[in-house]
Amino acid sequence: MVLPKIGKRWRRVRRIGLSIVGGLGLAVVGAFGVGYLVWEVPDPQQVAAGTQQSIVLKYADGSEMMRIVPESGNRTMIRDLGEVSGPMRQATLAAEDASFYTNGGFDFFGIVRAVFAQITGSAGGGSTLTQQYIKLATGDDEHSYARKFKEVVLAFKMTNEQPKDEIFKAYLNTAYYGRGAWGVHAAANAYFGKLPRDLNASEAALLAGMVQKPNENDPRVDAVQANWRWTYVADQMLSNGMVDPGQRAAMRMPETRERFAWRGEEMSGPLFHVRERVLQELEQAGFSAQNLHQNGNTVITTIDRDAQRVAESALAAETANQPQNLRTALVAIEPGTGAVRAYHSGDRQIGGFDWAKAAQPPGTTIQPFVVAAGLMQGHGLGEVYDGRSPQEINGATYRNTGSCPGLLACSVRAAMSESVETAFLNMTLKFGPGKVRDAALRAGISPTAGGKPAMQERDGEVGIRIAMGDYPVSTVDIARGYATLADGMRSQPHFVQKVLDSNGNELADFATEPESAFSDDPTESRDIAGNVTESMRWSYPSMLLNDPALGGLSTGRPVAGNSGIAQFGGSPDKTLTAWTAGFTPEIAVAVSVSASDEKGQPQPVLGSSGSMMGEVYPNRVWRQFMKAYLEPRPAQSFMPFNPIGAYSDPNQLPAPPGEAVLSTTTRAAPRPR
Repeated sequence: MVLPKIGKRWRRVRRIGLSIVGGLGLAVVGAFGVGYLVWEVPDPQQVAAGTQQSIVLKYADGSEMMRIVPESGNRTMIRDLGEVSGPMRQATLAAEDASFYTNGGFDFFGIVRAVFAQITGSAGGGSTLTQQYIKLATGDDEHSYARKFKEVVLAFKMTNEQPKDEIFKAYLNTAYYGRGAWGVHAAANAYFGKLPRDLNASEAALLAGMVQKPNENDPRVDAVQANWRWTYVADQMLSNGMVDPGQRAAMRMPETRERFAWRGEEMSGPLFHVRERVLQELEQAGFSAQNLHQNGNTVITTIDRDAQRVAESALAAETANQPQNLRTALVAIEPGTGAVRAYHSGDRQIGGFDWAKAAQPPGTTIQPFVVAAGLMQGHGLGEVYDGRSPQEINGATYRNTGSCPGLLACSVRAAMSESVETAFLNMTLKFGPGKVRDAALRAGISPTAGGKPAMQERDGEVGIRIAMGDYPVSTVDIARGYATLADGMRSQPHFVQKVLDSNGNELADFATEPESAFSDDPTESRDIAGNVTESMRWSYPSMLLNDPALGGLSTGRPVAGNSGIAQFGGSPDKTLTAWTAGFTPEIAVAVSVSASDEKGQPQPVLGSSGSMMGEVYPNRVWRQFMKAYLEPRPAQSFMPFNPIGAYSDPNQLPAPPGEAVLSTTTRAAPRPR
């Protein structure tokens, strides 16, 4: 009689239990349905748009220079799966979700395993690749059942609404791989310095395994753990038929780059300042760093990769045995375009001072603009000036570093060739110091220095010592001014060539039209520049470049240049700055040498022997760069020009170097003035 009562009770309990389970099931289904309708799937395009990405800087030839990484980490988006190698895609699926292309966005049994693991505290996970994208895109990583439920709903919804390839791409763009690298593009660079399309199976297995534990699985952090994880992913690739046994046997744990190499540890000091100049130029053009990071832009710079390497190697070779307080800057600008092809800031430390844009006395490298001022008034190269030394001029006594064959009748060519300062001071008196300043400004010398008017006294007057290079200008200024002399056209120096969007489409071209420099008439400006160039072709730097015995070019080519020093504190025994600058039709290069103490205060420029440094050192740097830059390029002729005023040389200087190359250049009769 008791058994029937027990049976009735059991049936009642069972009905209640089934009702509860059914109710819970209906509640889950209802909640699933409501969540499906209410919750929005994170849009991969919006996620990408809100992501701080790396700005890619490239050399003029399109090869990568560096990446400017946002504080949040290194990011660059891929546009389609074709940018990722097959092994990388397969390794990702093997490591995270082998059934990705067949599941509905979540794995029921995986969820059960994950719940069991969370209850027992054991290892294990049940997230599909789609769920992981949802977690990454929403930024919700809370360890709760509510979060997991929402993740499952959204993963299912996303699978129904978007193609699997789009979901896979979204995951690859969003996953964190350690080392501050977000997305597979950044990760390939951070670990191997490669593009994702170039990753092989071994490299792919390492990267795919990083997402699980981005720090511990890094070989540079824990080699044992990293090897275990790499082996697991490689074996999963084998078990899922993504590699065959022979391919698996050939796979080896790959060598990675140093950690955080992308942050700049591999960047040189000069390239750091190139980066700063690029960002400054972009900011002035309306491209803020924030917008560039937001859009993942690529910037094609004007820097020639080989020229930049030559500049850095030339300075490294010449400074190896020199005092550490020397600051040697080099700027190379292309005539006609203003494109900066090489830039050395003079400081090899990342974040150091940029000496290339610092205003410093240019010494006699300013003298070509004295000649230009005279030519603008019709005074030609054949005119002569008092070149005696010592000589009292305008109430002060001056001495020359060189001597003129004619002394009282020193031609402009001879004065330039021998650096006859007294002749140039007398020219300046005749032409007017203000006219010399105007000629320099027309050539492209900056009218300001440190926010104040440049190339003049504090009261606004311009003294005759402008011809001695006493008024500070920058190395960029001299390079720009000399580039103007190559063709008579003034161009704005610029570091940016083009800005591209994340799809490689051109957004802006920074090419500018050159302006006639010395006259509103381009022909007249060309003639003035051509005459100045002619006066400079007997200079010491020009001779050096075409002297094979001194390491110069074996084939003479037309070159014009000048060199000189500025005195420290007015003392003839101490050098404040030493300069060499010159140009060919292809390139204009200025080299400046100064010295400073740890606080940046100017010091006398001394060589390794402790003696005063003159022009020899910057001459060597300049010659080494010019030779390396020009040797692989065919020689070009300077432009034809009309002589201005008195042209014939009374001092009978020999033919300048490279004259044979100028056989096609014609010299017309002087124009009536």
